[in-house]
Amino acid sequence: MMLAAGETPVYLGPIVALLVAAGLIGALFVRLKVVPIVGFLLAGVLIGPHQLGVVADESQVEAAAEIGVMLLLFTIGVEFSIERLARIKKFVLGGGTVQVLLTTAVVTVLCVLFGVDWRIGVFTGFLVALSSTAIVLKVVAAKGITQQPVGQASVGTLILQDLAIIVMVLLIPILGGQSEGVWGIIQALGTAALVLTAVIVVARKVMPPLLERVARLCSPEIFLLSIVAIALGVAYLTSLAGVSDALGAFLAGMVLSESRHSAHALSEIMPLQMIFSAVFFVSIGMMLDIAVLAQLWWMVLLTAIAVVVIKVATAYTAVSVLRVGAPTAMGAAFLLAQIGEFSFVLQQVGAEYGLSPAGLGADGDQLLVAVTVVLMTATPALGALGEHITKRMGQRPAPPQTGTAGGTSTRGSTATHGTASWSPVGARWPATSPPTCGRTASR
Repeated sequence: MMLAAGETPVYLGPIVALLVAAGLIGALFVRLKVVPIVGFLLAGVLIGPHQLGVVADESQVEAAAEIGVMLLLFTIGVEFSIERLARIKKFVLGGGTVQVLLTTAVVTVLCVLFGVDWRIGVFTGFLVALSSTAIVLKVVAAKGITQQPVGQASVGTLILQDLAIIVMVLLIPILGGQSEGVWGIIQALGTAALVLTAVIVVARKVMPPLLERVARLCSPEIFLLSIVAIALGVAYLTSLAGVSDALGAFLAGMVLSESRHSAHALSEIMPLQMIFSAVFFVSIGMMLDIAVLAQLWWMVLLTAIAVVVIKVATAYTAVSVLRVGAPTAMGAAFLLAQIGEFSFVLQQVGAEYGLSPAGLGADGDQLLVAVTVVLMTATPALGALGEHITKRMGQRPAPPQTGTAGGTSTRGSTATHGTASWSPVGARWPATSPPTCGRTASR
């Protein structure tokens, strides 16, 4: 390490510019009551190599962005309590499964009709099927409808979408031609089953006593280091097994979710997650070239409208399967009408296997970023439109589904996924999971 004057590290300037731009523009969007994710994306557009060029080389932030993806998925996994999922499995598996499958099928058919290979069509369907967990949770919490049928239907669908990422990531190599037909699909599904089984076993048998021992040390530093080591360590091990490192981080979070110290773990790692996730969204914005966007503006507009129509129709159908009433289904459908942040994760995985949105190559990547930014920004307006249509339908909404409140209240009310919530981090040792230093904790 050189301490001599004048020898400024090459990476320092771009990192400072990135953090300052993300902070200022993110703060502006918070004042405008728009989720900061949109601000981070636009900050990336502004300082990226295609505009001001403050960060001329995207590789300078790629490593931090990859860590951001892993920590983002890890924190979501922590809140995916296996017990909680078991209580709401019918609600999640019903509407959520239909929504993902139906959206993927519709987009695939449309792509094939326009002469696109069916494998690229399926990949594009995966990208469109996912909604923004971070933004929808923020809107639901702001409206105070977490415990209402519309909020429960939206959150239940989001849970399944996030879980579906596991299968999607495993299927991408097959879609990219790296595996062989039916056997490749069977192998991918088998791998998913084995990985999930291992997660459940470790979550139930290994992780609770391990975290208990770490917590009894009463050292915040050791506890935080242990959590980060688990998150990145599992990600590394899964990557060695041929599974995405981001997916491994998500599974590591699920492993921790069964410990009584999971809330404490989440509060400890959230500051790191917020910083690195912001870097991830800024790095996505850096991909957008305004010059290309100016040439493709009509395609962005048409694609955004098409995505809204497809997602409203498919989500309405999916939620209607739950028999919660047409107004509830319509309200939830408009809340889920955007493309999600995890579509970027899938897009990056797909790029490694030669896949791009609609097979358009670099233009497809530009189109995905532009449409996603537009629809993320429009989500509050889309939610308000759905609420207006629901009132015009003149029907009494269905009562809350029995057994769902307990499973969704934590996820919806805390809204800590991704960068949905920027509230202060809780106390070092939350009351829900106090450590017992130097002796066996009471259970």
